[in-house]
Formats: sequence, C-alpha cells, structure tokens
Amino acid sequence: MIVLRLLLLLALAGCRLVDQRTFERTPPTPDAATMARAGVPSLPVATIRLADPNAEWRSGLDAVVHAVLARKPDVRFQVMAPIPTSASWAIQQGFLSVGQSDTQMVARALVADGVPPERITLGVVGDPGRPTREVRLYAR
Repeated sequence: MIVLRLLLLLALAGCRLVDQRTFERTPPTPDAATMARAGVPSLPVATIRLADPNAEWRSGLDAVVHAVLARKPDVRFQVMAPIPTSASWAIQQGFLSVGQSDTQMVARALVADGVPPERITLGVVGDPGRPTREVRLYAR
C-alpha cells in the first residue's frame, strides 16, 4: 500500500495546473492602430432632456451642432438613449421603446441642421443609475 501511494505521489509530482499560461504564455500586444483607437469614452456634447414635452430643446441642439460642425466638418454623431441597467426587464423595455422614438426625433433634427444621415448612429447606452427621459449626443 505504501508503494502504491509513493508511485501515485511521484506520478502527480510531474503534473501541473492547466490555466491561461498553458495555452497563451504571453498575452498579445496591441498594434499601433489599436492603440490609436483606444481612449476614454468622450462625454456627450449635449444632453437633451425630454421629460417635459413643452421644453424647448431644438435651439440649444442647433447651436451645439453648428459649433461642432464648425470645428470638425466630417464629425460623426452618436445619438444615445440611456437604459437603466438596474431596473426590471419591463422598465427597461419601456425605456427602450421611448428611447427609440426619442433618438429618431433627435436624428431628424440633426438632418435638418445639415448633418448627412450616414454620419448619424442611433443606439442605447446602459446607465446603472436612474436616468430620466433624455437623449445624449456624442460627437466623434
């Protein structure tokens, strides 16, 4: 019995734990193009609060868009609606439905301001807090 345990101990002594280092000893380093794209996400250039249906948001948006276009004529806009990630599925679906129509409305306003439609991206962004009904405009 002692001989069997000794043989088992010797057999296991040559084994090692299989982990990430077994398959990929050194992680790949990013190339120059990847490093150029990396960065901290930008802050929105405008936040349009749509909770009040009587609020006048169009003139403020027009001013922001014209200022951004003056600095960078080939700018690409991302029109994003926040979705509360900590809320229930039903509440998230409600935010998604309202956010889709809100982002489309803001995108139409951007097109009216002279932004080509191919430079506008619509989407949603997760928000861990309790966002209000708003649209965030990012410029890249």
